[in-house]
Amino acid sequence: ISRTPIVGDNWKCNPASVKDAETLLEAWKAVSFDKDKVEVVICPTSLHLPVVKPGLEAMGMQVSAQNVSATGFGAFTGE
Repeated sequence: ISRTPIVGDNWKCNPASVKDAETLLEAWKAVSFDKDKVEVVICPTSLHLPVVKPGLEAMGMQVSAQNVSATGFGAFTGE
């Protein structure tokens, strides 16, 4: 049985603003990938999720939410 590789990205604190997230989304529109050969899952912060979800899905990427942490700024999750 052949398996499709998965590439995932958890944004943590990056990008820092909604504007930066929109800029990143525009840059990704210039890049393509073969959806039959790789599954791409992007996990933006909950603040960016409603802004970037439609664009990511339109490019064939899956979108997932990430949890949060009570810790200050940094690469922390809710664990």
